[in-house]
Amino acid sequence: MSLFRNAHASHDHSLEVLDVIYGYDSFLDGIRSMADMGCGDGMDVNWWATLATREDPPEPRNIKVYAVDNDIKQLEPDIAAISNVIPIDGDFTRHVVPVAVDLIWSHDSFQFAKDPFECLRVWRNTLNVNGMLLLTIPQSTYLHNNRLVVSNYSNQYYSYNILNLIYMLAASGFDCRDAYFYRKENSPWLYAGVYACDHEPLPPNPTWYDLAERQLINDSIINSVNKYGYARLEDVVVSWFDKNLYQITN
Repeated sequence: MSLFRNAHASHDHSLEVLDVIYGYDSFLDGIRSMADMGCGDGMDVNWWATLATREDPPEPRNIKVYAVDNDIKQLEPDIAAISNVIPIDGDFTRHVVPVAVDLIWSHDSFQFAKDPFECLRVWRNTLNVNGMLLLTIPQSTYLHNNRLVVSNYSNQYYSYNILNLIYMLAASGFDCRDAYFYRKENSPWLYAGVYACDHEPLPPNPTWYDLAERQLINDSIINSVNKYGYARLEDVVVSWFDKNLYQITN
């Protein structure tokens, strides 16, 4: 049972990430500031803003949290009133966070970006070097108990899978080699944890070979590209924060 499940009962898929990283003290020790892009009601903002160490007694981490949403009125008043929360009413795909941060959290929001490449470039430039983007996004097409599920909500313009997500991230200045990806079977949710690179995003329309040459993708994808000339989903093997390897099958 998660220590935070009661506070986040409606955000179980965000807990797939939060519950895991809560155990990584050294990772959390390095986060002084973060931005929640598309924060909604602020349940995840509350998790980050009130996060404490696992020491006995616990010590508050006091992470500065920029809560960004184009309808910031959704943010619960008691969460907005937390001293280390800075609400920002603005478009999360643009440069609205006034400082560089150590971490960007995007839960169930990136799929609404009209220009995903520009959005990722903005986020990469909002991160400190080696800062991390933690991204949770639903696939619009996936298998559930061997049944094809296809869905599309208003204002979602693109369909995502693990391969085109990795391509977009790598082309936009994120390291997808030393990175974390996961998708649970029978679930639409894709999870990614990627570091901002110290190089600029690639010019428009890079090939998989361009990404491979720069070592921005892992060996399973490079081997697939070298063998077939393109990346095949059935060849992709990724790792997650739990240190396990996963083959993404659909």
